[in-house]
Amino acid sequence: MLVRQGLLFVCFLLIYTGRSFSQGVPNPTDTSYVMTLLKKAEAIEMQQPETALRNYRKALSFSSKIGYTKGYFESIRLITYLLDILGHHDESYKLATEGLQKAMRDTSEQYRSLCHFAIAQSVKWQGKNKEAILHFKQAAPFMLGHKNRRKAAVLYQNLGLMYESEKLYPQALLYFDRALTNDRLAKSSDQDISLDYQSMAAIYVKQNQLKRGLAYYQKAKALLDPGRDRHIVASLYGNLANLHKELVHFDSSLYYYQEALRMNRQLNNPLQELHLLAGLAETYNELKQYKQAKSLLDKAYALAKQHKVGLSEFRNIYREYANANLGLGRYKDAIPWYDQYMQTKDSLSTLEAKTLLEDYELKLRQAEAGQKLAEKQRQISRLEQARQRQNLWLLIASLVGVVIVSGLVFAYLYTRQRQRTADNALLAAEHEHALAVVQSELQGQQKERLRIAKEMHDDLGASLTAIGLLSEVAKTRMGTAIIPEVEKISTISADMVASMNEIIWSLNSKNDSLNGLIAYTRAYASEFIDNTSLSLKTEVNESPKEITIRGADRRNVFLTVKEALNNVVKHAQATQVALRIRPETDRLLIEVSDNGRGFTPTEQTRLRNGLANMQNRMAEAGGTFTILPSSTGTQVKIMYPYPLVSDPKILQT
Repeated sequence: MLVRQGLLFVCFLLIYTGRSFSQGVPNPTDTSYVMTLLKKAEAIEMQQPETALRNYRKALSFSSKIGYTKGYFESIRLITYLLDILGHHDESYKLATEGLQKAMRDTSEQYRSLCHFAIAQSVKWQGKNKEAILHFKQAAPFMLGHKNRRKAAVLYQNLGLMYESEKLYPQALLYFDRALTNDRLAKSSDQDISLDYQSMAAIYVKQNQLKRGLAYYQKAKALLDPGRDRHIVASLYGNLANLHKELVHFDSSLYYYQEALRMNRQLNNPLQELHLLAGLAETYNELKQYKQAKSLLDKAYALAKQHKVGLSEFRNIYREYANANLGLGRYKDAIPWYDQYMQTKDSLSTLEAKTLLEDYELKLRQAEAGQKLAEKQRQISRLEQARQRQNLWLLIASLVGVVIVSGLVFAYLYTRQRQRTADNALLAAEHEHALAVVQSELQGQQKERLRIAKEMHDDLGASLTAIGLLSEVAKTRMGTAIIPEVEKISTISADMVASMNEIIWSLNSKNDSLNGLIAYTRAYASEFIDNTSLSLKTEVNESPKEITIRGADRRNVFLTVKEALNNVVKHAQATQVALRIRPETDRLLIEVSDNGRGFTPTEQTRLRNGLANMQNRMAEAGGTFTILPSSTGTQVKIMYPYPLVSDPKILQT
């Protein structure tokens, strides 16, 4: 975990400031000295951390003296990183805070973001995640808003690590996945993407999904080249060694630990070597090879003291020392190590540490008082037998309790399921009844529409036809002396017959189809234009599907087309009219165009009943009505969207 956090932080620092040492500065001699010093120190910080730290501080002091802002903040980020790696988090936090105070007086958002990020890192290592979140939020706008998505990936990586430390593993996985996504968008290097996979693998391991974690570690390994990426591969091998240890694959664990140590010694990285030695020692303790474990711990302890690492690194060494001495039967040697181990865990505050100490002290007293060992053993045996009997009765009582509780739970679930089934049946019956009522009402409406249409046809139609015939007879008998009122009666009766036929057509539910509307409109246009001096050109297509349309919508669409044709005859002064009807997937398109004098809508013409009625009718049907005037005529476009549902689902009105 420590090594993974360090690698992620290094990657962030490498891309955060651009690492451009060739930019022009006011005083090349002085500033080049600072940047050269930082560059040389950074090259040896893993092999000689103390030397690197001295050089970083020297660069910081010189940058402050000459007022070199870039060198100052470069020094801040490198020093805080190395201090955190060495476990000196308080000093790192103090230095980053001082840098932030100076950055607040600076106009560069980049430097403020860098200091907030450094503070967040320091407090995160100390477990102060709430404070870390606040500083991450301050650093986020610059990082997330930057065109380089790698900056966003690094921020998400650190948020993932923070949630991981809080054991909020689903959230940690979410942020690691976002980091992976942004790394892919940024076309980051294989090393960066490999680190994303390693972070996700570590979460799966902590969720005890060991095989899935191993799969992600293998993905990370496939992206790396041991010759080119030795530093990252050494860390990855350490993680694989730990995972194989958890899977009880001790041979694989030993192999990866030894390979990681071999590569790490080539890199001359004592801090990482310390962790690998401690992990390898733990594996040997698991294999009960305590001498080999103790030899490795001696090396790890010497490195820890030499480089003055934090207590968290010493804690694991103390624990494994105690386990190794215990395995060798050296109880007196084990107790001081466990004592130091427990002091790093809040001075014997945990129950586990106290229990371990009491156990080892008991074994020591038994070894020193051999004459009492047999008696104590008998007492322990009697207590053990009593405890076993007590455990047996407790087990029986627990089983009985489990059976009773299971029975009650089963009864409750069974009753609840029956009630739920009954409720579902009742709900289905209610739905079926409601559907039957709707269908009954629909059938009633359709019958009523058919009745009205039939009565209008039989009664009103016959009467109007008789009026028309009588007016024609009267005109014939009167000859040339036709009274104007008789002529008007004849004309009105003919118009009423035509209007009534349209109403009967719209009421009849048998005509509630798209193709019926198309056929009726085409027939009407042909008949209407034949009685004029105009020529009609039609381009009419039918729908391949049978689509049901409401009667009211059919009437509105038809009357709009009728009014458009009527306007052409009355006002356009045209010689030709074209009717185009084209059904599409979800709408019907109708165009009426002429070659007349053209028409431009004005405020006065908009108030005419004809245009207003056409607009209102199409709005009521849910469609649109548009007039496109031109110098060569007028074009009326009508669009009606029809519902793509089965016939029974459309309520006919």
